[in-house]
Amino acid sequence: MKVLLTRHHRLCARSVDPLEIAAGLEARGICDRIAATDYRHRDVFSLAEELHARVERTESDAAVRAAPGERGRRREGSCAALGGGRCVAGALASLWLITYALVGDLLIAALLHGRRAWAGQPTPLPAALAGAAPTALALACAAAPAAWCAHWFAARARRALPASRDLAEFGRRVRPALLVALTLFLGALLTSLWPARSALPGTGPASGAAPAVLHAAPVLDYAAVAALGVLLFLAGLLTAHGLPRAAVAATLAAAAAEALPPLTLLAARLPGCEALRWPVGWAAGAFGPTALSLAACVPPALALLVHAVSALSRASVHGPR
Repeated sequence: MKVLLTRHHRLCARSVDPLEIAAGLEARGICDRIAATDYRHRDVFSLAEELHARVERTESDAAVRAAPGERGRRREGSCAALGGGRCVAGALASLWLITYALVGDLLIAALLHGRRAWAGQPTPLPAALAGAAPTALALACAAAPAAWCAHWFAARARRALPASRDLAEFGRRVRPALLVALTLFLGALLTSLWPARSALPGTGPASGAAPAVLHAAPVLDYAAVAALGVLLFLAGLLTAHGLPRAAVAATLAAAAAEALPPLTLLAARLPGCEALRWPVGWAAGAFGPTALSLAACVPPALALLVHAVSALSRASVHGPR
């Protein structure tokens, strides 16, 4: 115990309560199993309680404890400096995902069918606007609900910190809150998409503004937008809690998967590479170009959801920020 106190003296001396020590120990790799086998405690929280009671504090430690706001600002500044590069990559990947959601179907149709993709129209602009308008409006309308859901989840997690007796109870309180926040956001997104597709002029299959090669089953359109929304929402939530690595990896994976079909179609135009056109052409012809975006976003979104349920249920990622 003395070795543990010496190793983590700064954390223990400047903590406000035992749960803050438990969160710090958890972030440094000390789990309930280690607490039981190495330190004879039932879990990390009981170990943190003993450390909180036994640590010797100096006047400087007391001054830091009395000014948690300045400590939080220093920590946020260092995290921002370290994560700046990752956030730029994630922002570029997110921008590509949104752009592809707006005009990706038209791009695939144009590469597959040439000018026949917008037959009867002098330029592809009307088709592009017809395809992009509902998704753009739905994503814009869902921005405010996304911010509210993220704020609600963060507030629930902060309230659960002092109300939890140990880290396991904290996780049991936070995981349902995360799923509720995600469900509320997804409901707001789909609720915005449905009237946008119904009310905007020239966006239905019978309007003639969008080419016939772009029309797919409506369920695929809703599923593709939902997968994109879940991916972007979870990526933003993880980044806001200081966990950008998984968020950037998931968005980059989805962006790379969406970039593969148009690159494959372009490569198929090279001499002797016509066979590369077949997989994308078959998928787009059988299910519509939207299926390509859906297939690109669903696996990263599900993987990020699994990671978020685990990562955001740790007390170490929730603080007074």
